[in-house]
Amino acid sequence: MAEQAIRSAGNKVRAKPLPTAKARPKGWITAILFLIVVGIGLGSYFVLAGIGEPALSSAANGAYAVIRVPAGGNFQAALDRAKPGDTIELAAGATYKGKFTLPNKAGAEFITVRTSADDSRLPAAGKRLEYKKYADILPKIVSNVKGEPALTTAAGAHHFRFVGIEFGPTIEGLYNIIEIGTTEETSIEQLPHHIEFDRVAVLGDPKWGQRRGIAANGKFIKIENSYFADIKREGEESQAIAVWASDGPIEIVNNYLEAAAENILFGGAENALGLVAADCVIRDNHLNKPIEWKGTKWNVKNFIEIKSGRRIKIENNLMTNNWQMAQEGTGVLFRTGEDSGPQAVVEDIEFTGNIMRGSGSALNIFGGEGKGGRNLTVRNNLFEDISGKKYDGRGFFIKSTTFSNVVIENNTVIHDGSITIAYGDPVRGFVFRNNIVFNNEYGFFGDNVGPGKPALATYFPGAVITNNVIVGGKASDYGTSNFYPPAIGQIGFVDAAKGNYQLDPNSPYAKRGFGGKSVGASIDPRTVGGR
Repeated sequence: MAEQAIRSAGNKVRAKPLPTAKARPKGWITAILFLIVVGIGLGSYFVLAGIGEPALSSAANGAYAVIRVPAGGNFQAALDRAKPGDTIELAAGATYKGKFTLPNKAGAEFITVRTSADDSRLPAAGKRLEYKKYADILPKIVSNVKGEPALTTAAGAHHFRFVGIEFGPTIEGLYNIIEIGTTEETSIEQLPHHIEFDRVAVLGDPKWGQRRGIAANGKFIKIENSYFADIKREGEESQAIAVWASDGPIEIVNNYLEAAAENILFGGAENALGLVAADCVIRDNHLNKPIEWKGTKWNVKNFIEIKSGRRIKIENNLMTNNWQMAQEGTGVLFRTGEDSGPQAVVEDIEFTGNIMRGSGSALNIFGGEGKGGRNLTVRNNLFEDISGKKYDGRGFFIKSTTFSNVVIENNTVIHDGSITIAYGDPVRGFVFRNNIVFNNEYGFFGDNVGPGKPALATYFPGAVITNNVIVGGKASDYGTSNFYPPAIGQIGFVDAAKGNYQLDPNSPYAKRGFGGKSVGASIDPRTVGGR
């Protein structure tokens, strides 16, 4: 063994040599033989200890090392020293300040960075981190340089996993807490990849807020079972997670995501490689804007905005509290944006099994920029308390222009505005079936042409509108293949007062949908939003 300890002088690591032969105590040969015997039995166990520095020992099987970084130790030195398969343990509850960089290392095994607390003190694998319950055992990584992230990546850095770590705000909440990629990469090989976060906390400053939690501009990025809070800014965008320089895949699964502008954003900026994020999953998350933020200075926009992306599945998420502030209060936008570059496309998107509860309006569909929008499915979702009156929006279900192949089916929408607000170029290939909606004042409404049949003919040419329950609507507007109860009480929900809008088996609209399905969403609210 070449060294006994690593010590730090600034960012330098120097080795403490073993004692010379003259200095070795009597009995050292016996000691060494004992260690050899133990090593044979336990997998070559060894310890390199140092004061205030990472202590190194092998794993029990002898294959990988465990690098222990005590409070005040040199985390960057541990990152630089670790080899694929190794584990870096940060002291539970300790704070590590710096701009730490994940290096690019050869090999395809993960380097794990985790709390020193035993697994039994963390949530079980697959369970979401409840921050207040576990805060005392989470090591904290924070930035100590104004305008710089706490954690960033070298070009091509890969195979790092973080477990049971807290990432604190940047100074004055500027820019990104975690910055994966720079958007300045000139080749796919330079993109960071296989970076994972499991049961971590990402926290903005309660006073300053935070521009962004994670800028996930790489490949094979996974964020799961984690907790994001206080991601908010005055007069600026803010996102818990943003992706604009990736071709995917990205997995965002079972997190609590609290952010003002967009909880999750795909696109919104050009990238040098012309990448479009693809094969991404957003599942089992709770996306929230604390209602206490309403009427404050924080810039609020929407829960999810997809400005560029293909083959994205958004499923089984709970979205709570959104209102008009910096935008009109729409919950989810599928909108190609020229700010995402000429390659921007929104296509092959599935939005299924979600609950949106409390928003100024529900959906915005716009595919008129970049390479446009096509192939969107919105199926089996509950939109509850969509209210312009309560949340300063317009209370509509869908605002639309310039899209192709849109299927809206088996959704239940409790709203106080129009079914649609359509404008500009039409939506072609529009299917609207098996939904429960409210006609309210204008129903299907189109700019400059009025509601009902004129709006459908102008803005949804050739649309299929069938087997819907349109409360307060008329057959003269939408045809005889739909149902028109006069009030919500005639629908027959299981327990609307408790948020269960599934149809009771005795509802007159059970099994009356297209294909023999029941009309509306079949969602048990207890199963949505992760765990």
